[in-house]
Amino acid sequence: MMNDSASRISRNSVRWPFAAQDGFSELHEHQRLLFIHSLPGMLVWPGLLFGLAILFQILSQGAWALIDGKTLGLTMETAQFAGSTVAYAVLALLMWHHFGIYAAHRAAFSVIPLRLHDYLAGLLILVFMLTIGSPLTLWFHQIAMLDPGLTLAGGAELEDVSNVDDFVSNGAALWAIILLTMLAAPIVEEVLFRGWMLPMLIARGVPGLFAVLISAAAFGLIHIGQGLMVMTSTALLGVALGVARLVTGRVAAPVLGHIANNAWAVFAIPLLTGMQPG
Repeated sequence: MMNDSASRISRNSVRWPFAAQDGFSELHEHQRLLFIHSLPGMLVWPGLLFGLAILFQILSQGAWALIDGKTLGLTMETAQFAGSTVAYAVLALLMWHHFGIYAAHRAAFSVIPLRLHDYLAGLLILVFMLTIGSPLTLWFHQIAMLDPGLTLAGGAELEDVSNVDDFVSNGAALWAIILLTMLAAPIVEEVLFRGWMLPMLIARGVPGLFAVLISAAAFGLIHIGQGLMVMTSTALLGVALGVARLVTGRVAAPVLGHIANNAWAVFAIPLLTGMQPG
């Protein structure tokens, strides 16, 4: 009886605010403590993503020049997209290994199986972006571009604060665009920001809403190189993705929503505006 009581006290000594359907609810006491104290990684992992992206961009350009990729029908842009995809893959392997130290790897990478409600949530995320997220982004930039004193983008033209048109018409092969935007980026970014950062913040005692906003802001910041408009839109997308993660307890729905949003931004919008990816 005393052993049972001690066991219950041990299990409950760390406040663990995860519902039963959440993969993180299954972590044991010592694993929970390791996960809680992984806070420094909140800065390390996004920084590592940046570093790997730059490294493999350089390596891919060097490899393209070394094999004379142009004679093989490969553009430099295709090589860069492929390099970015490899960078995401390397980060995924590193996260899987590191999260495995405290048995959080399966919870963080909870993409499969895909269930009906995951598809529905992914669709709702896209609807949110089309009806609320995109209009808010455009409204913000219409204001920001009016007065140079309001933001760093003040007085700029629309094309100066977004690289979407460059992204879809830069000469990269279609397969490379699909591999990066439809597979590598959605999965790895969701694992990083919704599979790990969001629950880590909640485990540290941050209220769910604030955890969603913090992870969404971080998600937006890593896209700053794509322009202020993309960064703003991505942060708003991150809010919807974070809510989906809280509701479903997994990253499957956020991954599907991320893929749907990218498909719309990279393929549907260019078709509607006359631009062609690749």
